[in-house]
Amino acid sequence: MMQNKDISHKASQIQLHNNMLIVWDDKYNLGIPILDEQHRGIVTTINSLHFGIQNHFIDSMLMPVVHMLNDYSKIHFKLEETFMEQIDYVHAKRHRELHDELLEQLAYVGRQSLMNHDPRQLLDFLKSWWITHICNEDLQYRDHLLASAANHGHMPERK
Repeated sequence: MMQNKDISHKASQIQLHNNMLIVWDDKYNLGIPILDEQHRGIVTTINSLHFGIQNHFIDSMLMPVVHMLNDYSKIHFKLEETFMEQIDYVHAKRHRELHDELLEQLAYVGRQSLMNHDPRQLLDFLKSWWITHICNEDLQYRDHLLASAANHGHMPERK
């Protein structure tokens, strides 16, 4: 019985309200379900890191989050670049270069966060990534995608 009381007390100390740094909105959708799902996964990871910082869980979370983000980003970028090629996106080369820069920055910031035991460095980077890349660059790509789909009546087939 005492054990349940201890768990209940610890749970009451966790901040359960207002712990979302980013709230998903349909305006972020690109219209490609797999990419939208991956973007929601990135938001979930950012919010999980934020939650861990708020509740002092970060010691056990930081390393897995860094590794997961590095791997997940590579998979996501490769898939996104494949779609850009399919629709002959005019800024595909520049977007690919941005992805390469983001991967380098993510690896660097992740290492720094781990070395300095400072998850806020990583969280600040991820928040900036969300605002500048996903909410700006990717939405430009969405506009091209929608125009291409309207012109072709569907998504083009892989070349």
